[in-house]
Amino acid sequence: MASSTPARTPLALRVWVAVTGMAGLSAAVGALTAPASPIDTLYREAPPGTDAGPFARMYATWLALSTVTRLVYAGTPSPDGGLTAVTAATYAVALGHFAGEIGVTRTVPLLPGGVAPLVVASVSLVWMGVWVRQRGGRGGGGGASQRKTS
Repeated sequence: MASSTPARTPLALRVWVAVTGMAGLSAAVGALTAPASPIDTLYREAPPGTDAGPFARMYATWLALSTVTRLVYAGTPSPDGGLTAVTAATYAVALGHFAGEIGVTRTVPLLPGGVAPLVVASVSLVWMGVWVRQRGGRGGGGGASQRKTS
């Protein structure tokens, strides 16, 4: 009989998620302390006269939320399926957002600045997806040997 103990997430993946979370925290602090920084460093093609204050606060709030989620995931040796899904969703939202900003609204140039969030989000999603698949599907509790077959 297979164990019901959740599979441990590889340390390298947990460290990667923690590093991306801390990078987000750093960017959040930067956006709050210097509201023009997201526009000056990333959203370089934003329309002139864009009010940086509300934009920076919203950006910082998102970064803080994704940072907390990622750090909780990184600190959990055997996260369950819900925490894994929510953490992966932070990367999916970032990927969708930056792909849209680069390709549709063109407020973020691909170079410099736009490549990094696309790469980080893509690598994170693929790595997490591979790990979940190796565990036999979603969640932290069961592998392929525990699935019911009907």
